[in-house]
Amino acid sequence: MEFDADDRLVHQTLAGDLKAYGALVDRYRKRVYNLAYRMLGDRERAEDATQEAFIRAYRGLRSYRPSARFASWLFSTTSHVCIDHLRRRPFAAVSIDEPGVRPATAEGIDADPPAAYGRTETQAQVHHALGRLPDTQRLAIALVHLQGLSYEDAAEVMGCPVGTVKSHAHRARTTLKRLLTPQFQECVP
Repeated sequence: MEFDADDRLVHQTLAGDLKAYGALVDRYRKRVYNLAYRMLGDRERAEDATQEAFIRAYRGLRSYRPSARFASWLFSTTSHVCIDHLRRRPFAAVSIDEPGVRPATAEGIDADPPAAYGRTETQAQVHHALGRLPDTQRLAIALVHLQGLSYEDAAEVMGCPVGTVKSHAHRARTTLKRLLTPQFQECVP
């Protein structure tokens, strides 16, 4: 089970095995980066926040309790890092009206440029809409719908009741639908 493996790697790291922490970083790097990117809206800032989150997690590893999931604990650390970044500089929303300016994806360059264009347009519109959400709603939607966490795990990450996460996610979905519906209706013949 993944949870047992995480706990074993944490225990090995605390015993001085840096390779064990490297295995945790490898396991969660993409998911932490994706969360940071969705929260911050900028590839470079997300890379910085990802690195900072793993450093903070390493330094605070003794505070991790195996009764919780390591992933939830790490995402909580990441969300705090992102909120600190957002206090210094707000979400880096990319204008969807500027030609050639598109948000970077975590996956890199696509091998099929025509297919990639449609996805890139959609990604840009969603990215722009995400940037218009309040931080708590953007975090809830990123955790539940983009990271695939349960509401219970998202509540643990956010440090609030499950009902609050559901409320933030619902408001975010409602706002995203309102913001994106006109964009996608233009595409339908």
